[in-house]
Amino acid sequence: MYVVSCRRDFESNVLFSKAHIYRNYTNPGDHTEFKTIDLNALLDAAKSKHVCLLVHGFNNPIENVVKSYWELVKGLDQPGLNGPTGYGLVIGFTWPGSRTAFGYFGAVPKANRSAAFLRDLINALRGVALTVDVQTHSLGARVAFKALASPKKTFVDNLMVTAPAVDNNLLEPEQAFFEALGSCNRCFVYHSKKDPVLAGSFWIGDILDGIHAALGLKGPRLKKITLEKSPNVYVVDCSSRVSTHGGYRQTASYYGHWVDVLSGTAMNRYDELS
Repeated sequence: MYVVSCRRDFESNVLFSKAHIYRNYTNPGDHTEFKTIDLNALLDAAKSKHVCLLVHGFNNPIENVVKSYWELVKGLDQPGLNGPTGYGLVIGFTWPGSRTAFGYFGAVPKANRSAAFLRDLINALRGVALTVDVQTHSLGARVAFKALASPKKTFVDNLMVTAPAVDNNLLEPEQAFFEALGSCNRCFVYHSKKDPVLAGSFWIGDILDGIHAALGLKGPRLKKITLEKSPNVYVVDCSSRVSTHGGYRQTASYYGHWVDVLSGTAMNRYDELS
């Protein structure tokens, strides 16, 4: 599994590197087994393929990042989303998600800074891949939204934000991430009302955007505005299946929904996992 890092020495959870660093992890059970590669090797692997980029959230040491990415790859195997009928290549992106006593508050500036690294990676892949999708978890949504907030500068097919730890109004017109919707074909918001992390102290860590509920808790703030002003936003309520912040990775129907996404067929703007 290929992983691209903007962390200093690849693994720092606090400091940034000056440029991307590339690895190919070779053993799902051991994060210390990898080969260092370069951008050309990554682009060769992505050539003429449908690519999915994974972006993790807050407070993830490298061993947790690699473990969760392998788990996602395994989850995609079950419905046949890896290979010719789905993604030809899954790539992990890792950023210094911070480990502080202040929760999201200390990590938000790092997420904002990481966006430029993700944008550069997406643009490099777009030059060789058939399509590029981005799937995020938690505060990784901020990294992706920030990266895509300049229309015509970068573009992805499907942006899938899972348990997004950003304010629930930020996809509305004149808000910080509304412009990001112009840089993707479709944006899927996966949320759960039973997420204990986003239901708890999220607002303390994300107070810089004002006091709002998390997008990943109940979805966008106003359904009417979403339907009328954001025609490429699709909201998926996962409450009946997911009751933990990271539970999506262990949920078969979550990956089943990806099958529908990749099929390109018409979908309900508001839906629920069955």
